[in-house]
Amino acid sequence: YNDFRSGRNTRVSALKQYPMTLDNNHREALIDQTTDEESERVEDVPILLYDEPVNFPKELVNFADIFQEPYNPLKNKLFIWHIPRAGSTTIKRIASHCMGLSLASEAGKSEIGKGGIRPGSPRDVLRVVEGLDGMHFANVDMSSKDGIKRAKKLHVGTDKIVDLVSSSHIYDVATIFNQENKGYMVAMMRHPIDRAVSLFYNMKKNPAYEHLVGNFASVDQYSRSSLVENNWMTRFLSNATEGPLTPQHEAIAKEVLRTKCLIGLLREKTETMRRLESFFNWKADRSQRRMECEEKLLYWDWPGKNRHEPVLEGSEAWNRLEFQNTFDIRLYEYAEKLFIAQGKLFESLPPDF
Repeated sequence: YNDFRSGRNTRVSALKQYPMTLDNNHREALIDQTTDEESERVEDVPILLYDEPVNFPKELVNFADIFQEPYNPLKNKLFIWHIPRAGSTTIKRIASHCMGLSLASEAGKSEIGKGGIRPGSPRDVLRVVEGLDGMHFANVDMSSKDGIKRAKKLHVGTDKIVDLVSSSHIYDVATIFNQENKGYMVAMMRHPIDRAVSLFYNMKKNPAYEHLVGNFASVDQYSRSSLVENNWMTRFLSNATEGPLTPQHEAIAKEVLRTKCLIGLLREKTETMRRLESFFNWKADRSQRRMECEEKLLYWDWPGKNRHEPVLEGSEAWNRLEFQNTFDIRLYEYAEKLFIAQGKLFESLPPDF
């Protein structure tokens, strides 16, 4: 995760708490922009900002347009946008551990510099290793900006020995691809309140975060602290990691999802996995071992499994977390509509594919 307050990469994502300052006219100008008829084809309706199409970030042109550019495995590489505590780790583990696909993520950090090979030296080359857990990962670190710069120099975006790329840093990762070899972006998404609660409990059980959350006995106490994320998804999608958010940031975030992102939902993980397998041809090997491995990770032994009581909607803790995630909640609701709309990409598949 990222500590936006200090600009350092840490294992905790936190932001200063920014109050909502949008007036109702601004909010309505952005949110109520489609008719009922248009909402049925949400994927075709550009996001408007005050009745004008939002300017799409030119930095992201190296990601393919999901509806306009058919996936080509010879040219395109799957990019899994890593949203903490939303299910992307499970998808990556299934892809690598069960299916044998190679992954460029943060997992290869420990391999950098091994054997006395200094990063950036002529002997510093891209390679894939198999971990003790059966994961196949490249010797790069996609969790930091410097790591992504090194990955670009090693041609991670175009080298065929890497099947998948994963990182939270969308704008930096876009630089490793090009117009001939575009990235295909996928995101596993979860309701922002559920994700915030899961993040708290995940930190609570990890000794590395004892100094941060050790004194918090409940989500209610955590929700009052400055550790609570502020609209994490909207900030990463609009490249606005600091300062207050505006309707423009929300519009950009939605337009990026609409045009560049294949949506997966944690609450629809079976259908999400069906789509991913078919879309990226992951079902070529239907061995019994692979099927059992996939079922185990998807349904009863997923990474970071963490059972806890949910926060009740309308409670004080819920309301405080909602206040910090107002943009993200609207973004998630929009993503749910996109998930339904993107189903037409898979209409020819049998239900049990």
